[in-house]
Amino acid sequence: MSIDFAPAEKYIGHAEQGLFGSGPFSESTIKDDLQNRQMQDNLSTMGSSGRQTYYLREKKEYYDQVFTEYLNGFDIILRKARGHLSADSTLISRCERCKAQAYRLLEIARNY
Repeated sequence: MSIDFAPAEKYIGHAEQGLFGSGPFSESTIKDDLQNRQMQDNLSTMGSSGRQTYYLREKKEYYDQVFTEYLNGFDIILRKARGHLSADSTLISRCERCKAQAYRLLEIARNY
């Protein structure tokens, strides 16, 4: 019985575009976003209301959700692929690379 890994290939391709380079979830994009939101939070307390916006906390929670979903998806793909593909499969290595990057980005967001 043969398993169609085309959906996994598509998922990993989409993840690679988002997690690396100048993608919407790349390291530089996330760090810039969190830095800007931290600055907004700090400045918000200086306004007339003195109320903090909490933009940073909300965005960190969003990133946590996104990267956790990515990691779950990669785990599903890896379980299936390891049962049906050779260990040196490019699909497996690409998925492991994306998983490592998603985990790294999750840690950056959580520790910011």
